[in-house]
Amino acid sequence: MLRKIYIIFVFILSTLTLGCSQQESKPLVVPSEYQHAKDMLDLLNNEGLNIQEIHNSKYTAFFNTNPNYSMYIKTDMGIFELVHLEHKNGEEIDIVEKEATDSGEYKYVVSENGVDQLLILGSENYFNKSDEYITISRDKDLNDKIKKALEVQ
Repeated sequence: MLRKIYIIFVFILSTLTLGCSQQESKPLVVPSEYQHAKDMLDLLNNEGLNIQEIHNSKYTAFFNTNPNYSMYIKTDMGIFELVHLEHKNGEEIDIVEKEATDSGEYKYVVSENGVDQLLILGSENYFNKSDEYITISRDKDLNDKIKKALEVQ
């Protein structure tokens, strides 16, 4: 009898401990220099991408964006780039994958208003595009999660 009471006590105690140790998800704190993309970052965070860090991206010059409009974002699923198109001209941009080379380079042609730019990357990348944003990810699962979140938008 005492043993049953002890087992029930341990079960209740462990249940309470686990229940109390779970943290509620915290709202995303977006640094001031990235406030222009707060709605998108909140959407991605709310759809299950736990955003851990945001930094400037190397794509600022490539997509001719303002400083801080191209973001390198670290999440619990991996890293992706988010390019905020301030002129909402995403419909004018086409991204076409070319064949990968034997040397492991992946080539993409990014066209905007009849001007083509060649983007050569060291691994396969996945792109999502809307009027206002382009996302670039190396991880298919992360890309699928981003794509799903963008469908909510």
